[in-house]
Amino acid sequence: MLRFEVLGPVRVCSGSGELTLPPKPRALLAVLLAARGRPVTVERLLGELWPDGAPSTASATLQMHVSALRKVVGDRIRTVPGGYQLDLGGAGFDAAEFEDAGDLGLWRGDAYEGVPAGPSVAADAARLGEKRLAARLRWAEQALDQGRHVAAATELAGWAAAEPAGEGLARLLMLALYRSGRAGEALGVFGRTAKALRDLEARPGAELEALAAAVRRQDPILDRPAPGLPAQRNRFIGRRAELDRLLGLLGEARLLTVVGPGGAGKTRISLEVVREAAGEYDSVHVIELAEHREGPLAVRVAAAAGIREEPGIPILDTVIARFSGRILGPAPEPAKNDPALTATATPARDGRPDEPAAGGRILMILDNCEHVRADAAELAHLLLAACPGLRLVATSREQLGLPGEVIFTLGGLTTPSPGVTDPQADAVRLLADRVTAARGGAGLTPAEQAVAAELVRRLDGLPLAIELAAARLRALPLAEIMSRLDRRLDLLTGTSPVARHQTMRAAIDWGYDLLDLPQQDLLRRLGVFAGGFDLAAAEAVHGGDPLDPLTQLVDRSMVEWRDGRYRLIETIRAYARERLAGDERVHAYRRLVELWVERLATPPPSDGPRHTAWLSGIAADHDTIVAAIDWSLRDGDPERGLTIASGMWWYWWIAGRMIEGREWLGRALEAAPSAAPSLRGRALRAAAALARNSGDLSDARTLGEECLVTFREADDRAGVLAALNNLLITAQAQEDYPASLEFGQEAIRAAEEAGDQRMIAAASNNTAGTLRCMGRLDEAEPLFRRALDGFRALGDRRGEAAALSNLSTTDRRRGRPAPAREAMLAALTIYTDHGITEGQLDAVEGLAQLDIAAGDAAGGLRLLALAERERATLGAPSFTPDEIADKESAEATARSSLGTAERAAIYREADALTLSEVVNALLR
Repeated sequence: MLRFEVLGPVRVCSGSGELTLPPKPRALLAVLLAARGRPVTVERLLGELWPDGAPSTASATLQMHVSALRKVVGDRIRTVPGGYQLDLGGAGFDAAEFEDAGDLGLWRGDAYEGVPAGPSVAADAARLGEKRLAARLRWAEQALDQGRHVAAATELAGWAAAEPAGEGLARLLMLALYRSGRAGEALGVFGRTAKALRDLEARPGAELEALAAAVRRQDPILDRPAPGLPAQRNRFIGRRAELDRLLGLLGEARLLTVVGPGGAGKTRISLEVVREAAGEYDSVHVIELAEHREGPLAVRVAAAAGIREEPGIPILDTVIARFSGRILGPAPEPAKNDPALTATATPARDGRPDEPAAGGRILMILDNCEHVRADAAELAHLLLAACPGLRLVATSREQLGLPGEVIFTLGGLTTPSPGVTDPQADAVRLLADRVTAARGGAGLTPAEQAVAAELVRRLDGLPLAIELAAARLRALPLAEIMSRLDRRLDLLTGTSPVARHQTMRAAIDWGYDLLDLPQQDLLRRLGVFAGGFDLAAAEAVHGGDPLDPLTQLVDRSMVEWRDGRYRLIETIRAYARERLAGDERVHAYRRLVELWVERLATPPPSDGPRHTAWLSGIAADHDTIVAAIDWSLRDGDPERGLTIASGMWWYWWIAGRMIEGREWLGRALEAAPSAAPSLRGRALRAAAALARNSGDLSDARTLGEECLVTFREADDRAGVLAALNNLLITAQAQEDYPASLEFGQEAIRAAEEAGDQRMIAAASNNTAGTLRCMGRLDEAEPLFRRALDGFRALGDRRGEAAALSNLSTTDRRRGRPAPAREAMLAALTIYTDHGITEGQLDAVEGLAQLDIAAGDAAGGLRLLALAERERATLGAPSFTPDEIADKESAEATARSSLGTAERAAIYREADALTLSEVVNALLR
């Protein structure tokens, strides 16, 4: 069978392939094809084949071309009165097929490509081109409706490039790019189209201009309307990683449950997932269960899907039959709108009104299942078993508990790290967008960015909390909202038509009311924790075994379980504390206080790995520990608060939080003036050590002397030894060497009398430091070695590091660089193993001085610059006089041997280094 083709180069094909035609017979065929089988006069043919004027031999030549064409198409060329006719009966003709079906795949190029365009051919080519454009626009609109944004963008980009001034193509390409997350490229298309129109002395139409403006403001109306889904009220911000993960899981599982706390945005992200995936399904249904109180859930499914109950048949059976494809007759009428239901529809096909699908691929959301979890689980189980084409997305505060269920836990949006301003973090972007809406177009100012970052972090990135906070910005400045976060449940209110979204309190009430009494009791008591906690801590506060109710609270998204610890998000913690009152509150806080009195009664371990773990654990619990201190000082037993604060001083020193530690110890000492002398003495010694290490030598001396008097009055020998050792260091730092030696010698004698080997080593080490400051190296060195031997015999690695560091300084002073470097590197290793930053800085400074003495001025100065920066950050200035003098002398030597540009480069290099990088390099 012959086939004629004009949608590209004109050609004739048979079963064996394309038939050869010379140019003029091909042009003749084009004219006859453009006539669609109607007769064409000789006069018209002459005008079409020779548009610039026919020669005198044209009639004879035309007959010759007709004869050549007959050799290819046979007797389909017919002679008629006054002309010729092409018989198309029974032959294939791509133009006719395209006009019937609109199949863009038939096109191989431009219509009648390569044929000289006479009037009728040019007219038909233009007509077919318009139909082709219309078909392209229809295809693109359908692709966009089905959510195939990337595929649409790919095709439209090529078409628009061929027609740069085509506004219809540009409009659809801009939409496809925008819905693919490529708003910048969409605006680029607008710019290129506007330029092409300007070149034609035209300008974009109002529709294209409006679309560009909508893209710039990221108008939610541009997002794809998915059949069966409610329209978006505002823009969906962020969550790209979560969306991609959910889309992947949806392709792998038939039941996907999104769980998370109230206000996390479970419904919204599930709708977005379905919106993006809807094009792959025959129908989409959203079943809203939040307002369901009684009756079978199948009734709500049927109403949402437009399925009518059949007489004498249970509604669940009807729903299953419809979704499984067993009902093949006419579809029932859609249900009347029920304001309590989310109406859904199936994508229209062939222009017919939307109607429920019978079978096929079905995507359903069961939204807000937690209060009807058992019924929702049963319904999901039955539907999935009976309807093979069905996929379910459920949202709930706890999983349905079905086999094959895939759980996706949704937390808050990403927030900036503490102290970091990141305007691109999802939570900040959401706040900025909603602030712009609340302020009538005025967004966050640059000055508000830091406050915004801290606000969203303290709201745990919860979308509902951020939305409610942003709504307040119509009447309150951002800083004022931050200051009121201690009353966040009253602050975070709005006017949502959904009752549980009107306040954060209402959102949490919804979940709290679903808990049984043991779960509610435990949740309230967990409110005393200001951060994460372990199972043993939960048991101590609860007063019984909390494992079962705690596990259920995790399942119901009221408590988080992450990295081996439990945690309440801030809004739930505030809610729990609000519910905790009366004697229950007192008992819970007393248990918390006793927990930390007990845990801090044991001194920090001395070996590296356990010491590092201890520091990490205290850091994780720090906020809860100070909450226990605070409650003891305000409402409980101040002595217990003083006990906890005294046990915390080592952490405050190591962590560089000395000012904070001094404040807590000062408050506790003031609140407990009649505490036991031994307890007050320990607290005074801790406060003195923190004062000295933060550079306040005067206060350190005063506190240290009060500590010594207190221990002596209590006849506490161990306390007296500790106080003397503490005072000798402070007096040494004040350059009061006579007093320092006196304290040190008394400490050594008393320790020897008591047989206290640790205090002998400590007092020897510190007294030797005073002797070294006085230049009496011959006396200092034996004491340092005695201290080193003593610490090693005790297995006290921290003490060993201090003695090694001191011996290194002595060796350097005495011109022994090799043993000095060896000892300082050994000290650095121990300090690093223990996570003691100040000790690391002492060692880095010692090694820097050795480098400078060896002629490496640049390397030594780089280390000193880094150590100075880190000391400032830590709040731990050097206080040993001879070490300060040595460091200043070495720095002056290094600076004098380097030029201005070299020094500037070294300081820049130091700024780019971290302490851990430098320590690792030194230890290699």
